[in-house]
Amino acid sequence: IRGGKMNKDTGWMIASGVVGFLFFLIANFTNFFAGASVLAGCLQLCVNAFVFVVWARAFMRSHGFKKFVAFFGVIVPVGMAGVTLWRILIPAITASFV
Repeated sequence: IRGGKMNKDTGWMIASGVVGFLFFLIANFTNFFAGASVLAGCLQLCVNAFVFVVWARAFMRSHGFKKFVAFFGVIVPVGMAGVTLWRILIPAITASFV
C-alpha cells in the first residue's frame, strides 16, 4: 500500500487468500451434504492453484517485508492442498475402489 492506495497485486492477494482459506475450511471441516466435502475439496485444489499463481507473481514483483509475506502465501496453499488431499480426496478415491 503506497500513498493510501492498494496496488493490484495486494488486492488479488487478499481476495485469493480469503477465497482459498474459505474453501479449505468448507472442504475439511463441514459435512452438510454427502459428497459436498469432496466437491469442495476439488474446488479448493483449483482455487489453491490460482492462489499459488497470484502470490508467486506478487512474490516476484515485491521487495522487502511484502516479499517475506508473499513467500508464505506461496507455501501455505501447497500445504493446504496436501491436507485436503490427505483428509478428503484420497479417502474418497480409495473408498470408491473398495
